[in-house]
Amino acid sequence: MTSSSTRKASDRIEGSGASQLVQLIRQIGYNDYDRFELATVVAPPPELRIKIDNMALELEADDVLVAEHLTRHKRIVTIKHEQDAERDVGDTEPKPRDNDSTGSLAWTYSYVEMQFEDVLKAGDRVLVASMNDGQSYVILDRVRKYGAESS
Repeated sequence: MTSSSTRKASDRIEGSGASQLVQLIRQIGYNDYDRFELATVVAPPPELRIKIDNMALELEADDVLVAEHLTRHKRIVTIKHEQDAERDVGDTEPKPRDNDSTGSLAWTYSYVEMQFEDVLKAGDRVLVASMNDGQSYVILDRVRKYGAESS
């Protein structure tokens, strides 16, 4: 690969944006090992084990990193309520409305510590990225197909 500082005018990448991207990928190369994989959680934390689709071995907790939002963790949040404010949740019509059964019109709690409890569970399908020629793995998120029953 020619570095950008030593690239000659004749080495200039030309063409459409898509064509330039293809040429750049060809110059840099393609690493078959660094990719996204689907996997299934076999055992939950703390003895986490996952089985990557089409891979014979199971990976254990020491073999993977897990995105924080899939772990038990704390966040500092602000919670705001506005009575009857419409909330767009993306898949519900009519849109649900903010409702405080006490009838309070508005309130805000600032800098509240919230702990998220929903960790990975056996049977969860997850998206995994492999790195370092398949030597390191990161669980990025849970995945599911729309229309599949939620548990």
